Amino acid sequence: MKEQYLKRAEAFIEQVAAEGELFGLFDENEGWANCHAHDNKDATAVYLFWSDEKQAKKLQTEEWADYKTVSIALDVFFDSWLDGMQKQQVFAGLNWDEELCGLEIEAMVLKNALVESFQNAESEKEAPDAEES
Repeated sequence: MKEQYLKRAEAFIEQVAAEGELFGLFDENEGWANCHAHDNKDATAVYLFWSDEKQAKKLQTEEWADYKTVSIALDVFFDSWLDGMQKQQVFAGLNWDEELCGLEIEAMVLKNALVESFQNAESEKEAPDAEES
């Protein structure tokens, strides 16, 4: 099961780095969709994020039925979210399923993984040019 969570998290990182956006569920009165951590006793909460809107919409049920699916630009996520999440010990839940299961990751670990994925994508774009020389 944990391997499945890791694969979904890796897919999240690759897709978000490539497309420059991620998705969350938001309610004006309640804020961003979040829940208690399953695996990390140090986490104060887990904020849920998805790499595509369809996955986020699957969780617009029961307690989150009135929440809206909101796109978050990757640069805004970097500038306005991750440092604050780290300071508050809020973890990120990446591409969680309908049973609220998935990988819980520290904000700085997520930030580093996104940077690395983005850098790898950039170097792959440049690699064919280098081969042609």
